Amino acid sequence: MMSDCKTILVMNGASSSETAPNYIAIVQKNNSKYSVLAEEKTTLKGGPERFPTYFQSFIEQNILKPDQIDLIAVMVGPGSFTGLRASIAFASGMQVGLGCPAVGLRRGEVLFPFLSDYTSSQLIWHITQARRGRVFVETNQSAQVIAYNNDEILFPDEPFFITGEAVSSIEDKLPSHAQRLMDVNESDALMMAKIADQYNNTNHISNPICPLYVDAPEAKLPQKGLRKAPI
Repeated sequence: MMSDCKTILVMNGASSSETAPNYIAIVQKNNSKYSVLAEEKTTLKGGPERFPTYFQSFIEQNILKPDQIDLIAVMVGPGSFTGLRASIAFASGMQVGLGCPAVGLRRGEVLFPFLSDYTSSQLIWHITQARRGRVFVETNQSAQVIAYNNDEILFPDEPFFITGEAVSSIEDKLPSHAQRLMDVNESDALMMAKIADQYNNTNHISNPICPLYVDAPEAKLPQKGLRKAPI
């Protein structure tokens, strides 16, 4: 029986909330077992911009050599556009430099498969923080991510479950038929590594490796044309 061993670089720079840290980690896969060899978490503003520094520290601690990385898992959103750009740029550079595959993942997409007590027929909302007074909503029944103002959320009529870092910010607005999941709100490095490895093994591509830009049509561009609209 051939051994299935991989070293997976994991990066999540999507969070803009102190309740859900961003992280970079090295995950080792040995056959069906995954374990974290090293990890740095941060809730600092601009934390994802430090990912290259954290990665360098892994090398200096002799945890790994760069050419040992077999796969890169990177979160593409929804979340902080600045954090996503920083982490995805680093992931893309590593992908090109090392010639290894990279898999882009959405936050809810990673978490939903690990909510084992719930079936795909039961609607689950994953809610994360957007700009002040706004949230992003991702469900287990669609790949679409929607941005809402906190006071204008279109909740489903049927019973549904709700989880995610931003649930507490809209708790007073939840309908009575919304049931909060308390066991887990956000995915961790092991979850990301497992889903990325599964996708890589099956050649499944669910997201391009670029920041997932989600915002309502009324969002205004910077004045005087300082930058182009996201594509």
